[in-house]
Amino acid sequence: MIPLRWDDRPVGLRDPALVCAFTGWTDAGDSASSAVGVISRRLDAQRCATVDPELLYTMQSYRPHIAVEDGVASGLEWPTVELRAAVVPSAGRDLILVTGPEPAMRWRSLSETLVETAKSLGARVVVTLGGLLSDVPHTRPVPITAIATDTGLVEPLGAMLPDYEGPTGLTGVVHVEAQKQGLDAVTLLAHVPHYVAGVPSPKATLALVEAVERLTAVPIPTARLRAASERYEQQVTEAVERDPERRELLERLEQMADLRDVIGDEDGDDELTEAAAEGQIQLNMGELPSGDVIADDFLEYLRAHEQPEDDGEDHEDERPGDGPPF
Repeated sequence: MIPLRWDDRPVGLRDPALVCAFTGWTDAGDSASSAVGVISRRLDAQRCATVDPELLYTMQSYRPHIAVEDGVASGLEWPTVELRAAVVPSAGRDLILVTGPEPAMRWRSLSETLVETAKSLGARVVVTLGGLLSDVPHTRPVPITAIATDTGLVEPLGAMLPDYEGPTGLTGVVHVEAQKQGLDAVTLLAHVPHYVAGVPSPKATLALVEAVERLTAVPIPTARLRAASERYEQQVTEAVERDPERRELLERLEQMADLRDVIGDEDGDDELTEAAAEGQIQLNMGELPSGDVIADDFLEYLRAHEQPEDDGEDHEDERPGDGPPF
């Protein structure tokens, strides 16, 4: 167990769900950390506890941020995992939100602390969020992969249920710890196009927020995030349209996505390739530009089309969450 630094321990939370996301390895497109940040802002969640950063981080990797004004240090911000409580009178339950950089150490102890704290506050379900880089097009709905102690919990989401054995992030450790302690556990992973890996993806963030909303039955306003998602899709499309090879890559990814919708993900890549061959669809992408090339082109495009700072729009939902996967 790792001790928490309580600002104000919440009391009277109604059947809260613990929702976690961490920046780092399984946060492609900042999708998961941004999702928890959006939920926190929209539900006016209040910080209730933090973890001593010296218990979790090596400062060479996660350096504190200093603020200097006119040559005088005015503030110091340390990396940390923080807990926020969102009281939602319009819903049948409240939320406990956890965000922060994925720690360098003490994953097991931190996971035990988070799950036991959630249980002490009345939680019966733990939801962890992540983002994965995948061969998916930005023009199609964001696929969600789900892992659950009870697959019936995620059936309404239409999520893919994977087979996997290999490395995991902190969200995987939290998921297993919740299962170990007898709580329902769900991990939701949004698939982010590999060719825009270095760009925050409000579209993937929106998919995760909507999945949390359906899973927990807690309404979350998403108008701004939806608008950001539409701008993102339009800007990526414009960047891709600038080059015929990039358009070809997008078209092939769209064909693969459409075939998966027809065949079903459970039939696997072999069935997908066979179906593509029968339809005379060329899936060989070896001669097409890499995802890194397209991502660089997209970043260049965004810089060239960057809006002035005083455009009057609120872009907060395009940034990572307040704290700053399986």
